[in-house]
Amino acid sequence: MNRLLVFLICFVSTVVAQQLPYGKPTYFSMGSIEEIEEVALDIPSSIPKSVFKKVKPIVFNNRDHYFLKIHLIQDLPVQFKLSAMDIIDGMDIYFIDLEIEGWVGPYSRKTIPKIITPLSDILLSQNILIEISVPVHESIDLPVHEILSLKKPNDLNGMSGPMSKDKDSLGNRKDLAVILDDFLPVIRPRQRDHSRNILLAGYWPPSNECIRPFSTNEVLNPDGWIGDNWEERGYDIHSYFPTFSDPDCEDCGQGNGDLEIDYQVTSEDWWNIVDSINPVAIITFSRGGMDYRWEIEWLCTNWEGSEWIADFEEPLYPTPSPPDSTYPHNTPRYSSLPMDSIYSAVSLSGLNTYPVIDYTYGTGNYLSEFMGYHGLWYKSQMDSINIISSDCHLAGHIHVGGFVDWDVAHEAAKISLREVIKVLDESEPIIGDVNYDGLISILDLYFLISYLMGEIQFDENGLIIGDFNFDSSVDILDLLLISNIILDS
Repeated sequence: MNRLLVFLICFVSTVVAQQLPYGKPTYFSMGSIEEIEEVALDIPSSIPKSVFKKVKPIVFNNRDHYFLKIHLIQDLPVQFKLSAMDIIDGMDIYFIDLEIEGWVGPYSRKTIPKIITPLSDILLSQNILIEISVPVHESIDLPVHEILSLKKPNDLNGMSGPMSKDKDSLGNRKDLAVILDDFLPVIRPRQRDHSRNILLAGYWPPSNECIRPFSTNEVLNPDGWIGDNWEERGYDIHSYFPTFSDPDCEDCGQGNGDLEIDYQVTSEDWWNIVDSINPVAIITFSRGGMDYRWEIEWLCTNWEGSEWIADFEEPLYPTPSPPDSTYPHNTPRYSSLPMDSIYSAVSLSGLNTYPVIDYTYGTGNYLSEFMGYHGLWYKSQMDSINIISSDCHLAGHIHVGGFVDWDVAHEAAKISLREVIKVLDESEPIIGDVNYDGLISILDLYFLISYLMGEIQFDENGLIIGDFNFDSSVDILDLLLISNIILDS
């Protein structure tokens, strides 16, 4: 889509901000405002209440609107820390990027979880306008207290990497390895089944449009599926998403197609999808703030009850609640996507989108977080099974800025996919490597002989890896094939 068209749409329409229900700052409808109080601040810093006391409300549409312009001295991505106790009933808060006329919000008592210290979404701008609106004549205190720079947690708790396999599953192999530790190992390329599946799921545009070419549904994707052994990398890419009567929808509504903006429908469709394709990796997408972000989310939370934002039809909240009864409520699961490498690859791409990694509390407690949590939940289920043929190595969520062109978002999705596939390739088991040392060598022959003689047992993973000719059994033929490979090297 061309850039001018997207800008026109954004200027004249109201669009879902972040993944929250429909909303747009009133600032864009008010025309020129003669005087707006302004303050220049460092990052990080507190917002002086003395400055806010100078702000006089402007009455518009029977509401009082307060505007405070923040000029940030440094050019860094930031978030605003809000005070939940100062957010009153009927209050809406937006943070407007004056450089691109984008925004994040609304933030209100209905749209932020009650059990955490709320933070705004991420902004990358030195000129930000805070808009606070309340019913006429309501007295308020400043609900925005601090400006924070993005920080990576000191300890990611091992949450941001693929789940490694138990390397003790062959019983005595550590002792056996000592016997042949003088043999020179032979490195062999990995062998892969070309039907491995990666799942992409999206919601509002551009997050649905950027993955549309990966749909096998001819109605949704009449131009033809591009995901078959994508780029000859050995993986089939499948996408699922809702469609809307207006592809450039403003207040998109519930939608239809593979998914809908509905908790119960999404969950039912989700489990049918993963059961049908058994994905080895999952990336869920949804629309983020009205800007150009490619926002990689660190976590999604198993919210309970009204901590979720209501959807369109009864029941308005997830049922059951919390969605995942196997995990503590209001507790996060963490992304295993290669966040840093996706960030670097998108940064170096030259695309008109900028990546950020969001290490804060979650992805918005609406359908975005609900779907993102389902991806992390499914991965955890597959981890617990601990069988190679059932692996889901990676899962996580990415928010796409509402101003990102569809073609640009599609290219960024492909870049993200390539980084995911690199990790999958590194974690892919080598068929024939029955001792899990990353090599095919004479040591593997020793283990196979020991297995065939009944001296050791293989678990289910060992039986899959030892089946070199894929005939569903580990026998003398597998031993001979591996012997030939070692002798020919």
